[in-house]
Amino acid sequence: MEHPSTGRQFSDPSRSFANLEAAMVATMVTAATDVALLLDDAGTIADVAIREPDLFGEVEKGWIGKKLVDVVTIESRQKVERMLSEQLDQESPARREINHPMPHGADLPIGYSMMPLTKTGMRLALGRDLRTMASLQQNLIETQLALETDYARLRSTETQYRVLFDTALEPIILVDAGAGRIIDANLAARQRFETDGKRIAGAGLSTLFGPANQSELDALIAAARNSGESETASVALPGEDKKVPVAARFYRQHGSSRIILRFAAGNAADKDGIERNLIAQLSNSLPDGIAVVGPDGLVQDVNESFLDVTEMASRNQVVGRPLGDFLGRRGVELAILMKAIDAEGFVRNFSTHLNSRYGGVVEVEVSGSAITRNDQRFYGFSIREATRTPPRPAPSEPFRSAHDMTGLVGRVPLREIVRETADIIEQLCIEAALDLTRNNRASAAEMLGLSRQSLYSKLRRHGISGNFSESDETH
Repeated sequence: MEHPSTGRQFSDPSRSFANLEAAMVATMVTAATDVALLLDDAGTIADVAIREPDLFGEVEKGWIGKKLVDVVTIESRQKVERMLSEQLDQESPARREINHPMPHGADLPIGYSMMPLTKTGMRLALGRDLRTMASLQQNLIETQLALETDYARLRSTETQYRVLFDTALEPIILVDAGAGRIIDANLAARQRFETDGKRIAGAGLSTLFGPANQSELDALIAAARNSGESETASVALPGEDKKVPVAARFYRQHGSSRIILRFAAGNAADKDGIERNLIAQLSNSLPDGIAVVGPDGLVQDVNESFLDVTEMASRNQVVGRPLGDFLGRRGVELAILMKAIDAEGFVRNFSTHLNSRYGGVVEVEVSGSAITRNDQRFYGFSIREATRTPPRPAPSEPFRSAHDMTGLVGRVPLREIVRETADIIEQLCIEAALDLTRNNRASAAEMLGLSRQSLYSKLRRHGISGNFSESDETH
């Protein structure tokens, strides 16, 4: 790291400092820098001056007579060699950070500038202690990492809040108590109260209840404010024949007063049936493939997009078959996805490929979750074709990258990831050896360093079969 000088130099140093004594110059050098090293033309330390006696803890006493390159850390040696070999610039010497090893602690960083001292090749290395700068840099990095962690945690919390807020069946609105305006509303509230394209977020609370019902609403809010608990009352809404149960809860946040109002969901059973029908129709027309499997991995249902990407003619050709026949290779990835969902609750953007009916392979990203109905576990997968690579013929190359496997960290126990990864690598190596030997198992076993019996056992375990050469049977 070079730091060229940009300061102003003395205009005539030969005249200004001509009468200075050597002792005075040495004192000035020591006072102006933390450490000064006198070097000969071979880079050997002839003398050492240190402003603070405890800077090196007396380690420097053994430096005299040694080469500078021998008293620095390994990674700093190349910097020292380059610094000694460069043409020295007396007006703007380059500065480089050099680390000295300390016997009982961390390495000591020193920023050195090299200056010519005499015409005979003697040089002076002026150094400044960089520990304060290094500590500040370390604190900055740690602070930045802490901020990024807090930001990620905040985003996760905000996402969870939004998901819970919008999936609630009952209408919920958040109100600024001081201004009397609606701050936020969940999906159920927007569907119930937003008419003619008018948004309720930002509107006054009085526009939602009407002036005639303001006294009832004020009494409910006052009761919630006084008790600090959730209070319920029946309040009439404009355009509705009967009063609606409304629950109010008062709380404070960063000096502001907030009110949460929850409305009765109404005829929830009818709404639920309508919403389920809408979801079924929408999922069937989505461009992403949708597949639902049972705990055994057998397909229960798929949408039209799944049939399109797999080139299957109808659902009857897919339902009842293992999803592993289409997703990934031999069901290994399906098992990983199901374990990740059981452990984490969901998976998102898992990179793999989808096998079509006629041997094509499509790079896809899989997201999934699970539900339990009647004590039976069902897994739903959304399969989106990756846009970064087009469909390609079936390859024989490995299908799992390190990024994909590390993406499972935190979702699947380490032992499961290691076991699955080891099985995948072993399977790929065996298939590669069989391909190179044209399915000669005896040659493949020799190539892999296995006995034929061990190779046969692994072939059976991974379900690898093929047309093997006659020479294999004769060995």
